[in-house]
Amino acid sequence: MTMKKALFILFVSAMLTGSLFAQYDGYYDNNNQGGQGGYQDPYGQQGGQGGYQDPYAQPPAQDPYAQQGGQQQYGYGVQLSSIPQNAQNFIKQYFANVKVTFIERDWEDIEVYLENGTQIDFFPNGDWKEVKGYGNIPNTILPANVMNTVKRTYPNAAIVKIEKQFTIFEIKLNNMMELYVDNNGQLLGQKWDD
Repeated sequence: MTMKKALFILFVSAMLTGSLFAQYDGYYDNNNQGGQGGYQDPYGQQGGQGGYQDPYAQPPAQDPYAQQGGQQQYGYGVQLSSIPQNAQNFIKQYFANVKVTFIERDWEDIEVYLENGTQIDFFPNGDWKEVKGYGNIPNTILPANVMNTVKRTYPNAAIVKIEKQFTIFEIKLNNMMELYVDNNGQLLGQKWDD
């Protein structure tokens, strides 16, 4: 194959690719002037004007501290004031000096992301169920007898995840160990977290 032929094939494929993947600009939406027709949006998006809606567009970022009058919100970018009061109190008690960066809420749980990389998951009623971080999780989240068991078992390890399952705590440490401790501080088991 000659160089000229290879460049021609490259040029044609670039032109075809460019035209296939060109971004839609909405020119043909409801452009019925002069009998030219065009794309008709069957759902009447954008005030009946028709139009392309990007399915991957992100909602605008919102300030999680903005007040919303106490109403419940669901989805991405939920306001801090719209989550249950006990969840707000948990954040204020254990992460008072850490800014909330993002909140996501659905019917199953509420996920709160903090500036220091910590993620807190709450049940819909506001009770906490899981806290994940990078060794910056406050020890006071756990009951004292549970924390004593963790420190006695691995005194130099930091907690990176706590999951509460009824009366049992699943505690992951930065040494790759996972401990199972009940409310009374009884070590029920441990395993290497792979």
